[in-house]
Amino acid sequence: MPETVLLETGQTVVTRGMAIVTPGVFDFLGGVRPVKGRLFDPTEGRAGQNDRVLVSETVWRSLFGADPGFVGRTITVNRERLVVVGILPADFRFPSADTVLWKPTDLASRPGELARAYVRFASVMPREEALRLATDAARAADAANASLRPWVYTLAGVDDEYSKRAVPLLAGGVGLVFLVLCANVCGLLLARLTARRREFSMRAALGASRGRLIRQAVVESCLLGTLGVVLGAALAWALVSVARALMPEPILLQTLNPLNLGARALAATSAAGVLATLASGLLPAWLGTRVDAGDSLRVVDRGGTEARGARVLTRGLLVVEVTFACTLLLGATLLTRTFVNLTHAERGLVTSSVTTLWLSMGEAVAKDPAARLTLTRSVEEDLRQLPGVRYLAWSYGVPPRGGMTSFGEWISDQPGVPPITVVLDRYIVSPDFFRLYEIPIVKGRTFTPADTFADVIVSERLAKMLWPGSNPLGHTFRFMKDSFRVIGVAREIHLPAIDARLDRPQFYHPYTTVAFTPMISMRCDSRCPEPAVIRHWLASTEPTISIQDVRPADQDYARQLARPRASAALAGAFAAVAVIAAAGGLFSVLSYAVSRRRREFGIRTALGASPRQIRRLVLRDGVVIAGVGLLLGAVFAAWLARALASLQYGITPRDPLAWSMVLVFLALTTVAASWAPATAAARFDPLVLLREE
Repeated sequence: MPETVLLETGQTVVTRGMAIVTPGVFDFLGGVRPVKGRLFDPTEGRAGQNDRVLVSETVWRSLFGADPGFVGRTITVNRERLVVVGILPADFRFPSADTVLWKPTDLASRPGELARAYVRFASVMPREEALRLATDAARAADAANASLRPWVYTLAGVDDEYSKRAVPLLAGGVGLVFLVLCANVCGLLLARLTARRREFSMRAALGASRGRLIRQAVVESCLLGTLGVVLGAALAWALVSVARALMPEPILLQTLNPLNLGARALAATSAAGVLATLASGLLPAWLGTRVDAGDSLRVVDRGGTEARGARVLTRGLLVVEVTFACTLLLGATLLTRTFVNLTHAERGLVTSSVTTLWLSMGEAVAKDPAARLTLTRSVEEDLRQLPGVRYLAWSYGVPPRGGMTSFGEWISDQPGVPPITVVLDRYIVSPDFFRLYEIPIVKGRTFTPADTFADVIVSERLAKMLWPGSNPLGHTFRFMKDSFRVIGVAREIHLPAIDARLDRPQFYHPYTTVAFTPMISMRCDSRCPEPAVIRHWLASTEPTISIQDVRPADQDYARQLARPRASAALAGAFAAVAVIAAAGGLFSVLSYAVSRRRREFGIRTALGASPRQIRRLVLRDGVVIAGVGLLLGAVFAAWLARALASLQYGITPRDPLAWSMVLVFLALTTVAASWAPATAAARFDPLVLLREE
């Protein structure tokens, strides 16, 4: 089972994720090899041999300076001395993304222990069949209420449906950016080779074959491509280093874990570079070297326009760039608006200036109600001495981490209401919990010391499910063998999420005699102390407790938004690259076309055309190209918007604001990219052109 533990490193104490596993789990996973030392042997984990630990390479390097004698050394985890027997690779994370320590256990000697069982099925077995067999095994083990789900989607500790849906779409975004850049480079290379037509004509007149000219153009493209791959890999390495140094560890674990640039990434980069070089270099080489040896005899190239093939290709590539830029920009806009909506969604409670602490009192104290009550009062008195503390509340579970997740049939005492099957969050709270989080009791009352565990406060949504159209106060409901009586109804609290299953109804038990690992919430004024100060204060005043975690409550909501934030940021980066490439390509192509049409514009000016008319002529070319691209982009963008529907919150694929923002922005970008070439065309002096003739 994964848990958060305290790891002592010299004079400091840090929190890290640890999993208690059976020794054979690494053989079960297959391919796990330690960087140093060894894995657990089958006897470790039994009584007297459970003081071993495996450590991640990340911890070894970042906290212990890559000490070469680290294996065999003793470290302190939750005040327990453990011997390091091996170091596992940094990119190995099991069973959750933040797990960096592993301790052995023997389940046979710990009957009744809550545990997760992992089953590996053959890759050819259908998922439905695998889940059916797992369900049968759970029932045979008398675990009918076991939660069954693929591990790959729970690596971060939750059902990561968002990542499962977002990653393929973001990978598609990478492909679109790749195509946009290839099209951009292809257009620029074609313009460059077309400008060298007289050079190629001279070479042809001197005996160079068409194949040799093509080979020369391709070699030049390959040199540029190789340089681009090298610079791209160097830039990627620099960005990864900066991200790992500056991004908070929780964000990395939630979104980009592991974040490194390994051999496979470099191989993929090199392969993409080769593909990009071939895709963007062959066609320009073929068209740009189609020359006539007689062209070399002309002193001046009097052609006023580009070759027809080159013109069609460059315009077509620009249309493709604008199309993909429009598609990516709409996707980025929808994801960004989703993130903004999630950030500002109604939560039903107030977490600003709230700090949560997760404490461990020791098994003996936790199971002794009198000792636990004495210790909780002592901790409360200590914390109230800190400056700025206004309210304190004990609980098991805090939003948005949730409490006890319970699923099954909930049976109302109201006649005619069928049992409901729903997943609920159950919190065990002290009376001040509602005042601290500003959760109103809309009906009934809050808890008193006389209440028992069976007296509960339900949320508004659960009340409507179990007693539709009735006042739930005084009613009862059953879950499995337990019965509960409603004494109050609290306002619904929400976890704004893409996956609606994570926003569950809730109800509350009084924090009285139940032995659970406690959490305490503190609301402070502007003088709220930092988590490090709180940790140091409690460690000095209450040495008998272990402080598992201290963090602002808002940080938990920020972690819940890590994936939507990362998706919006990546999509925005993709869209920015595509728009810049499309705008740069439009500017370059129009500038090249204007330079080729100088003679035409000079004649038009000599015949009476005004600078405004010349400028309008060039602007019209840019607008036509962008217009066709936008029409095609709207079709692709509409398809993408529907594909993103499962990742959107508070908006629809036809969101008018998003579409308007995209179209207006691309229209302004088109005008901006076309304005400089159009202005340059309007400034041509016909007398200068005649002197050149």
